[in-house]
Amino acid sequence: MIEAGDAFIFQPDEPHQFINDGSEDLVIYVVADNPIGESCHYPDSNKWLVRSPERRLIRSEPLHYHDGEE
Repeated sequence: MIEAGDAFIFQPDEPHQFINDGSEDLVIYVVADNPIGESCHYPDSNKWLVRSPERRLIRSEPLHYHDGEE
């Protein structure tokens, strides 16, 4: 269970996911160094995020951030 004041540190290339299955809103603050050229994979929706001057989610064409996340 996540409680107020908890902190998490994820190393580069370490998969992670937060799921709020409670009845209250979960507010998280992300502090990250996401350099140009970095990429990450969203396995549930089979998307890749590639950080470039123009942020884009791709499969074979640009996608909206929430595409496939329903």
